[in-house]
Amino acid sequence: MIQRVLMAAAITGYSIGVVVTAAQAPTRTTNDGVYTAAQAARGKSVFESKCGGCHEPSRFTGDPFYEAFNEKPMKEIWDIASGTMPEDNPGSLKQQEYGDILAYFLSLNEFKTGDAELQGNAAAMAAIKIEKKK
Repeated sequence: MIQRVLMAAAITGYSIGVVVTAAQAPTRTTNDGVYTAAQAARGKSVFESKCGGCHEPSRFTGDPFYEAFNEKPMKEIWDIASGTMPEDNPGSLKQQEYGDILAYFLSLNEFKTGDAELQGNAAAMAAIKIEKKK
C-alpha cells in the first residue's frame, strides 16, 4: 500500500512526507525510582475508594503481580486499568489517577521511590519495564 502511494506521488509530482516510528522500547525499569511516595499515597486513596470494593491489594503484589507483568512494559497494566476499570464505568478516572494507582502498586511491591511522579499516560508507561525488585 505504501509503495503504491509513494509511486502515485512520484508520478503526479506530489511531494509527501512519510514518518515511520518504531514501537517505543522501555528505557527505564521499575527499579529506577519512577514514582514518588506522595503519589503512591494518592494512588492508595483512589484505589480504596474506586477499586477496593472489587479488588484486594494483594492481587497486585508479589508473585501474582510478577507472574502477570514481570519483564513487560508498564503500558500493559496501564491498558488494562485505564481501558477496563472500574468495571461499572471503564475509563472514567482521570488519566493521572490511573497513574497514581499504578504508583501505589509499585509501592506495594516495595520498589524504591524517586524524585519525579509517574506520569499518567500511555507513552510514559511504555517507557518503563516492570522488572522484579533487585
